Amino acid sequence: MSSFPDFLQQIYTSFGRAKSLKSGKLYPENFVRLCRNRVDFITIVNEAIHHRNQSWDQELVGRVIQCVLDGADSGISVYSSATLDPLDRGHALAVVAEGMSQSNFRSSRGSKRKSSCTRGSLIIPISCLPKTTYYDFTPENNLDFYPANQHHFDLTINDVEELAIALLNGIKQEIIAWSFLGNDGKFIGSYRLQAAVAYSHCLQAFGKLNPSVPPSDWVDGRTITASEQIDTLKHLAQTFTVDSPNLTG
Repeated sequence: MSSFPDFLQQIYTSFGRAKSLKSGKLYPENFVRLCRNRVDFITIVNEAIHHRNQSWDQELVGRVIQCVLDGADSGISVYSSATLDPLDRGHALAVVAEGMSQSNFRSSRGSKRKSSCTRGSLIIPISCLPKTTYYDFTPENNLDFYPANQHHFDLTINDVEELAIALLNGIKQEIIAWSFLGNDGKFIGSYRLQAAVAYSHCLQAFGKLNPSVPPSDWVDGRTITASEQIDTLKHLAQTFTVDSPNLTG
């Protein structure tokens, strides 16, 4: 029989889970997965879209495992998104969070990102995940962009090949949405556009964003302070073009 303290702990645990359920954190609509190599990503997407056979080539399945899942079968980072639209705030927060710690994203770097600095993203409905894939709400595992904490989940994969095939099926059937992320306006998912969406959300959530005086409830990341996070977000969104208009023009 459980001791009284154990019984209380069960109550507290159940209450916390119910609170998370109410907030929707445990049951997101979709997951965003960022892929670092755009060339590999677009090749996979194109092959999936134009696939004509009933079964998937093992070599393509292997590339999905390496490119999309980083060859891992546990602790795969994803972010929740309310919709399948790449302009959803969950998608934008994921894009900023994934790139925040890269030195060439930072304003202090002083150099322009290389044209090869591109990404691909998949927006995956929860219904696409096979039963062998599980997810946990893990805000503590988000690294360096605090506003994305409440969107961070980790996938545990018991059958990585089954998940890779599910992703290919989802792309083929147009159930999974995808987007390219680049350095200019040619991409709907351009870094500036995504950062602007994230910046707009942060303005609503935290009020005016001043790197010198960060909001009190915006905490430091593991390697980047709150001030640096806000400075980087404003730099990516190019807010100086909005914050400092030419009033004499």
